[in-house]
Amino acid sequence: MSSAERFVRHHRQQTDRAISQAYARLASDAVAQATFHELLHCARNRAGRLLDAPVVNGHHPGVETLVNLSRFRWAHLRAVADWLGTSASWRPAVCSLAQHLIGKYTVPAFLAASWYATDDPYAERKREWFVAHARGAIFRSLDLPIDMTRKMEHIFLMSRDHLTIEHAMRRAELLALGAANELVRAVLATRSAADLGNGSFWRMVWMFLIANAQAIDLAQVGPMIDFVQAIRHDRVAVETRDGIVLRDPPQPSFSMKGRTVQSMLRLMRDWHRSLGLANGGLIWAPSPLQPMMNEEPSQDPSAPSSVWQLMELTNGAQLRTEGMALHHCVASYADQCWRGASRIWSLRVHRGEKVRHVLTIEVDIKRRAVVQARGWGNRVASGKPLRLLQDWTARERLRLAI
Repeated sequence: MSSAERFVRHHRQQTDRAISQAYARLASDAVAQATFHELLHCARNRAGRLLDAPVVNGHHPGVETLVNLSRFRWAHLRAVADWLGTSASWRPAVCSLAQHLIGKYTVPAFLAASWYATDDPYAERKREWFVAHARGAIFRSLDLPIDMTRKMEHIFLMSRDHLTIEHAMRRAELLALGAANELVRAVLATRSAADLGNGSFWRMVWMFLIANAQAIDLAQVGPMIDFVQAIRHDRVAVETRDGIVLRDPPQPSFSMKGRTVQSMLRLMRDWHRSLGLANGGLIWAPSPLQPMMNEEPSQDPSAPSSVWQLMELTNGAQLRTEGMALHHCVASYADQCWRGASRIWSLRVHRGEKVRHVLTIEVDIKRRAVVQARGWGNRVASGKPLRLLQDWTARERLRLAI
């Protein structure tokens, strides 16, 4: 059996398992379970690719969509049987089905991601936003985590299909506030871009970055945001005699009032020097992704070959070493890795006995995407390291979102 055949067989087993679990989850709601059964039959016969969605963190987006649309049976305006179906891939199929069942008015395609949102504090609210907007509600009038202006709403609803709802909302906010495209891209590359909590505080951060855009190197935008996130919002996992203990953020009342670029950079440098002291003992299990080795013969026959190695970092001490080697703040990601929110990989090149750290890569397993790739001093990936990263993401079926 070929690897492709094994992959198809494994995915079919995952899909069957997700369907069985869906029936069990809906067992207490006879109407929802009957609706799921009807939707499943319709999807199999009219939109088979909807069930081809990749399983991520144990969740099947196609099956999750059918479960949630069944739970929202009260919002259906049209019969399941009247859906014509589609031969499109699974994401457009989700959009088509949701639009048919619920849409009195057309809803932007990217909002259909709400129907397969799972491990997400706003998952249910996203589905409620979809229903309300599909019925004609002005989007900015809904119960949103940020204060959305008319201009933000316009930009948000024009977002491209591939954006997540969080990233579309953050992008619209930044552009409406006057951020340049380069700054928007730098912010969207950070983990805070997908966290819509503490909206009023982050609005002040965005305004600070926009007002000081000429004085802040774009390479420092990500580290500055990570610094603020870490000291104000992130609980810290600390290894003690009694095991791992979660402590409150170091400065939960941190404010941007009166801050200057110079003072922020100074605080950030001090924070960098302290990284790893509390969480160096944290250890986490590796992800299912596979490492990569690539040998590059030297043009000089007497010189050793260059061996490029892409490896996962699985403890706080490794993150601290990586951050010290490349002069960036990856050590601050130990808590997120320990909690399973992020995975960090290191690209290194070996020449004989010498090893050089080249690139640090953050993978969002939930999105199956590489969301950051930074070299020395937070420089962006380029040249051969970027090409190797592209090869690895293609092999591991990841999306490159940097």
